[in-house]
Amino acid sequence: MTPDILRRLGDLRPVASLRQAGRPIRTEDYVEDGRFVVRADLPGLDPARDIDLSVERGHLEIRAVRRVPLHERGHAGISYGLFRRVLRLPEGADGASLETDYTDGVLRLAFKLPGGDKPIPLHGDRRRPSPD
Repeated sequence: MTPDILRRLGDLRPVASLRQAGRPIRTEDYVEDGRFVVRADLPGLDPARDIDLSVERGHLEIRAVRRVPLHERGHAGISYGLFRRVLRLPEGADGASLETDYTDGVLRLAFKLPGGDKPIPLHGDRRRPSPD
C-alpha cells in the first residue's frame, strides 16, 4: 500500500478513533490571517504542567492530564485522567511556526500556512471550480 492510501485509511472514523486513546478533547479549527488555528477546550488545567504538544509527520498531538484533587469528593461531574487528540495539519502547515495561547480554559494553537488566507479544501473534495 502506498503511504497516501495508508494515511487515508488512518483517517477513517473507526481507525482514527483507535488512535485517540484517552478521553477526547473537543476542538475546532479554521484559517485566519494566513494561519491554521486550532482551539481546544481544556478548562481547569495548568498548561505548563498538564498539557503536552507534539508535531510530527503532518499531525498535531495534544495530550492533557486533569489530576484528581486531593480533597475527598462526593459527586464528580468532571472527568479526570488522560485526554488526547490527534489532528492532521493541512498540507504545507509550518510546524516550526507554532504559536500557543491558553486563556480562560481554551488552548489556541496557530501554524503559518503557505499562500495566506486561501481556504483549505476538505480532504477528498474533488469538486472543480465552476467556470465563470
